Amino acid sequence: MRYIMLLTMLAAALQAHAQHMPGMPMPQDKQPYLTQSAPPAQQTQGTVVVPRTSYVGKRVEYDLYVEDRLVNFTGRMRHAIGVNGQIPAPTLRFNEGDTAVIRVHNQMAMETSVHWHGLLVPNQYDGVPYLNTPPIKPGTVHTYTFPLRQSGTYWYHSHTMLQEQEGLYGSIVVQPKEIQYQLKEYVLVLSDWTDHRPKEVLRYLKRAGEWFAVQKGATQSYGEALAAGYFKDKLKQEWQRMPAMDVTDVFYNKFLMNGQELNYFRDAKPGEVVRLRVINGSASSYFKLQYAGGPMQVIAADGINVEPFPTSKLEIATAETYDLLITVPSMGAAELRATSSDVTGYTSGYFGQGEPMRAPDLPKLNYFQMTREMNSMGNMSGMQMGGAGQMDTKNASNGHAGQEMNMGNHAPSGTPAKPGSGSMPGMDMRHGTAPASSTAPPRNRPMNMQEKGDMGMGSLQDSGDMGGMNMAGMQMGSMSMGGDFNYNQLRALNPTTLDSTKQWREIHLTLTGNMLRYVWSFDNRTLSESDNIPIRKGENVRMVFQNMTMMRHPLHLHGHFFRLVNAQGAYSPMKHTFDIQSMGKVTIEFDANEDQDWFFHCHTLYHMMSGMARVISYEGSPQNEFARTGYRHLKREDNRLYPWADVAVHSQGAFLEANLSNNKNALEFEGRLNYQGNYETETHLLRYLDKRQFLAAFVGYDLRDNKTLRSASDAEGGNRRTPENNRNFRRQAEVGVYYMLPLLVRAELRTDLTGQVRAQLERRDLPLSNNLFLDIRGNTDREFTLGVRYMVSKYASLSTNYDNQYGWGAGLTFHY
Repeated sequence: MRYIMLLTMLAAALQAHAQHMPGMPMPQDKQPYLTQSAPPAQQTQGTVVVPRTSYVGKRVEYDLYVEDRLVNFTGRMRHAIGVNGQIPAPTLRFNEGDTAVIRVHNQMAMETSVHWHGLLVPNQYDGVPYLNTPPIKPGTVHTYTFPLRQSGTYWYHSHTMLQEQEGLYGSIVVQPKEIQYQLKEYVLVLSDWTDHRPKEVLRYLKRAGEWFAVQKGATQSYGEALAAGYFKDKLKQEWQRMPAMDVTDVFYNKFLMNGQELNYFRDAKPGEVVRLRVINGSASSYFKLQYAGGPMQVIAADGINVEPFPTSKLEIATAETYDLLITVPSMGAAELRATSSDVTGYTSGYFGQGEPMRAPDLPKLNYFQMTREMNSMGNMSGMQMGGAGQMDTKNASNGHAGQEMNMGNHAPSGTPAKPGSGSMPGMDMRHGTAPASSTAPPRNRPMNMQEKGDMGMGSLQDSGDMGGMNMAGMQMGSMSMGGDFNYNQLRALNPTTLDSTKQWREIHLTLTGNMLRYVWSFDNRTLSESDNIPIRKGENVRMVFQNMTMMRHPLHLHGHFFRLVNAQGAYSPMKHTFDIQSMGKVTIEFDANEDQDWFFHCHTLYHMMSGMARVISYEGSPQNEFARTGYRHLKREDNRLYPWADVAVHSQGAFLEANLSNNKNALEFEGRLNYQGNYETETHLLRYLDKRQFLAAFVGYDLRDNKTLRSASDAEGGNRRTPENNRNFRRQAEVGVYYMLPLLVRAELRTDLTGQVRAQLERRDLPLSNNLFLDIRGNTDREFTLGVRYMVSKYASLSTNYDNQYGWGAGLTFHY
């Protein structure tokens, strides 16, 4: 039965081949055929290999018109950015060896840019404004001209502010010079959509707003923790001054595939094996892919072919691309579902005809269990993460993880590689592909048919289209379905070790951040505070990353491919984007074969715009006009001022809190007013002093006049100031410090110019339930305030509070 299924699937692939012979045009209503580089023509029993005539590159031109648009994804009209009248932007198709000529027409009232994600292009065309490419000013046209030196699945997007979230993204498919097999293929661009303007999203994140967590049911309140048996875990988390566990920062209204929530690919024929080019073009979402028609076969990652392997669930990080093979069911339409990593929604494509076959629902996240696991990780003495963020248990004993990084066969800093590591034979990273032949046996994957030898057929190998495709991994029923995906399954077709004769440079970066203030960084330094990272052309560069944050980060290096060091050792895969898990450790290595300066950053858009980025700079290379200014414009983007305010209108008075802040400074204002004419204001200008931003010093001014609360003797004495009356009448400048204590309690110590000292403790936004929050404050001036808010929207809460000077009241609190 097993062999019959294998033959059936092979026959389906051959039938697709027969329908669309190489060199023949496809009907306009059909999807384009499968493409990738191929080895020399050969014919083996049970396969038909027909190489395409060697392709001579040509000039391929596109005009992209970028314009403001109104869209309706959720029942509301919202602003977006379209390209040629559509979201996502058009798919740009080329053949390897072509010269791309792309004219970008900016028809908006603001400047824009386009970055060609994963394409190896000349530095001046990389598309990062104010770093290597000028911004495209309103009403102008910018022409990009570059050769296509590689093949595979890539994409393009704006690198200007937050325009990527608004719709400026599209796909790129580069066909190889030669192909062996032709399969029907589909380009699937995944994305996320919010009805809020992206700059408002970032401003709300900067103020540590709770509404996104409320929408996701992810506030992780003390009440919920107590009911679920995780109270100690919640307490321990906040004792370490960590906010609630989260997977994503933003609540998205919709998740889209090719700009739609639901897609139907009815031209996919029953039993047909088709190729999916999947691109995560989201601003900040990870997706888990599931296919109802059986396991998916992974054949390429980030445009470069890998040893194929089956998986039942594939997680794709922001900005990554994967090429997959799936089998269309013999009856019905099978769902390919992309579920957001926070399991708040999904988008789907159905392949085939007839009744839908649905992929299974993913369980809701147990944030408290994740918190418990994170707490336990912090207790594992010496625990480190192995190569691509997976825990290294190779040397584990007595229940403890090994403390050595699985570095594969490569050298320590400044030393040649170990004997036998060699260089990358035949690997030309400018093309992003490797030859298909390899003498070393593949590891950690099922054998393909050629290796099994039980059917007398060769492997369907062609440098990645179906290179080494394990048809057994596509079996259904009781056959192997493949497990969940992880990076250690990615295996290059050929060894990828670097040239052992070159000098090594090793760079260590720690991923850091402050979730409460939403500042993200490397080594506690945002882009605006950092120096360039120097490297030199001709050397091998190893970068080691340790993620010390509670968030995952998809990191992208412009202008280069790197080997992502994983369990495959010498066969570690080549990528341009990688995910690093919370508290994880990852090592990448690459050949420094470029010039000038290149961007390196987290591809979660709001993390990048909050500082998690660096410039990789080639020493001794010619400088462009932006380098001569120290990239002043680029480096100030993460240090913008963001305002927020809360206004509570209650029955006993009005209460205002307002804040204007950037990375290191904040202007805070607090005011209280009741209906008898009493008022108090405190204005502080503070500066954060430590790397974690727990400590801040401030100067300020305290102005208050509670006329009806003063003592009779003070009133008779002409506003005398006494210790007893200190809280009711003040006009004093003051200095002090803030410090964040365990349990997220903000401690304050200050003195005015007369030497009167005040100490204060305050806890804001303590979650009691998913929507209910507590604020509490007390100080040595015998002032005490207790408030409770129930959030009903992003902008308003039902609220009540007690102030021992102003009394009890209730009303509404408005959030900006």
